Amino acid sequence: MFTLIHIVFGVAQLALAVVGARHWLAHRSSYGLIAILVIAALVYDNFAIAAGALLGEGDALKAVNTPRYIFHSLLTPLLIIFACGVARRADLRWSRGKGVHAAFCILATALVAYSAYVDVINLRLEPARFQDTLRYSNEFSLLKGPPLPSFTAMIVLVGVGVMVWVRARWPWLFAGALAVLILAGAGARAITVANLGEVFLSAALVATLIAMDGRIPQAARARALQRASTAATA
Repeated sequence: MFTLIHIVFGVAQLALAVVGARHWLAHRSSYGLIAILVIAALVYDNFAIAAGALLGEGDALKAVNTPRYIFHSLLTPLLIIFACGVARRADLRWSRGKGVHAAFCILATALVAYSAYVDVINLRLEPARFQDTLRYSNEFSLLKGPPLPSFTAMIVLVGVGVMVWVRARWPWLFAGALAVLILAGAGARAITVANLGEVFLSAALVATLIAMDGRIPQAARARALQRASTAATA
């Protein structure tokens, strides 16, 4: 049953990736490319987990699972840069400076390096089961608790998402990142629950990607004009 659920998740993620990619091809935003690549990695993640029931333990399943960690380590922290892009499109004042953008990029790069050390250089795959699913998980850990790069990226998305919600009346980035934090915690041992949160995140990323080229900047401009009008009449 849970293997089937991951296949459904994979199909849902694939559909979201196609929708996002079509929008990206029309606008060619570097921020949008980050979102599409992350979603594509989640497509692979779910199908790799579903493959466990077919392949069983062994080198073949190890080979299928290894890219899961490479993709996560190289791509997930880049969502921090995507968050900065959303903040800029929402015309958040603090996001306008080059120094702020550089700081987001440096943080993302540092987390990519950390994640690569943990999940690529020191990758130690051991079989892990949940219900009828079989996958290989990394037994190496540097710090206790949730994975630092993905946790940090979600915290940044939540923080920026709140500000974009207030500024542009767009709550979905916040909601998608919060869903990941909640469901990843609830699914610490149940990967299916955690991956459900990732479906919500992908939907939020695609919706936000599309809104970045329309609704978000329009709402931000309208709110700025409203504030200016209120200040002028005060």
